Amino acid sequence: MVNLFIANLDWEITSEDLMATFSTFGTVTYAHVVYDNATKKSKGFGYVEMDDTDHAINAINALNGFEINGRKLDVKIASPKTNRPAKKPVVAKEKKPFVKNNNFNKGPREGGATRSFSKPYNNRKDEGTK
Repeated sequence: MVNLFIANLDWEITSEDLMATFSTFGTVTYAHVVYDNATKKSKGFGYVEMDDTDHAINAINALNGFEINGRKLDVKIASPKTNRPAKKPVVAKEKKPFVKNNNFNKGPREGGATRSFSKPYNNRKDEGTK
């Protein structure tokens, strides 16, 4: 039995579509498209299990690079989890404290606001004219 990994699937492809496509090359015992648990949408990859190794190799040769809806399939023999390279651990970035940037009082050369006020606002009428 050979387990195949199919990547770069179109989002509309279902497990039944995989079963029908790969069964043209030989007996398919299992076909599954992986879905996101939260959104219930396809993740764009799936697995197919075939009985005969020769049929699986023929399917790989025929379908690897085959374009469906503008996406080229990537078909290869699936590797067990134990044979995959280890993922790099995710290191959390150091968070910088939030600093309010109050540059309004600085001049334009100091990185602040460029607006300047030459006179204060005055709504009194001129006292010289009546």
